[in-house]
Amino acid sequence: MLKQRKSIVGLDIGTSCIKAVELTREKYDHVITGYAQIEVHHESSRQDAIAELMAAAKFRTKRVATAVSGKNVVFRYITMPHIKDDKLLQAVRFEAGKYIPFDVDDVELGAQKLDAAGDEGSNEMKVLLVAAKKAVVQDQSRMLTDIGLQPISVGVDGFALGNAWELGDMVNPGLQEPGRTVALVDIGSTKASINILRDNISCFAREVPIGGQDLTNAIARRLGIEQQQAEELKRDPGDQGEIMQEAIGQTLEDLGNEVNLSFDFFENQFDGEVQEVWLTGGTSLLPLLEESFEKSFEKRTKTWSPIEGLKVKADNVDVEALNQLSPQLAVAVGLAAAI
Repeated sequence: MLKQRKSIVGLDIGTSCIKAVELTREKYDHVITGYAQIEVHHESSRQDAIAELMAAAKFRTKRVATAVSGKNVVFRYITMPHIKDDKLLQAVRFEAGKYIPFDVDDVELGAQKLDAAGDEGSNEMKVLLVAAKKAVVQDQSRMLTDIGLQPISVGVDGFALGNAWELGDMVNPGLQEPGRTVALVDIGSTKASINILRDNISCFAREVPIGGQDLTNAIARRLGIEQQQAEELKRDPGDQGEIMQEAIGQTLEDLGNEVNLSFDFFENQFDGEVQEVWLTGGTSLLPLLEESFEKSFEKRTKTWSPIEGLKVKADNVDVEALNQLSPQLAVAVGLAAAI
């Protein structure tokens, strides 16, 4: 029987939808032992929605890994002299004031070594610095504790994508080509998270404040209909696909341009180019999005299922829903995989 301590729930608290995936380590396997998601329409109802979701899912553990994002989170790629691992965070805290717009005493800091910078034998290294407002992290942790959960980590959405990608590489050995540079683009309700990876190492990350809600708003304005009708049409355009595409065309172009700017910045700073784009998030389920973005990016663009290759314990999981909505689950899977 699996021990509870081997299980963790990745809890992705989105603006309009909360997703939870429970991963359990079983010897050398990562097994999905629970899954649930619930829509939430108002921030004030978020805590009740999480409690409802956790009760309905019947997860085997109350240990959760969650994430924060937005203007209260800053991440920077910096170059530093080589430092021992046990001294890294102390050194980053000393230097952080140069790179973040917050008072260092007001943030939770994290740091991760990436790869060596410069020529072989260089005395420098690349470091990812992450800073999140303490108040935001504490508020989110307190909310989860108040409903009986045990928050054990608070990460960042964009980097959870990288964790999920790395897990996919682990369970599908040989599927990902060495040296390949990929862009993970997670399009949620209010923002898109971009993480560019080379050999599973994050080289560039960014958030763009355009998401599915902007597409819904564009449809509502163009057709003169209510938000709920516009949302339903976006999800299932039926025979009105052409009208919907026309309504959202400019917003999709704006988002595509922002993503392309990120590619351009990366390609100007690094020796190489993005070869593939993998789409996730609720908006990635939009009909024709993959085709539209492939034309915009002029790169191979595919919708990504972060559960591919993972085993599923079907007695506590709606497998049909899990497979159908899997592109929405990259952040949740990545949060659970990081522990």
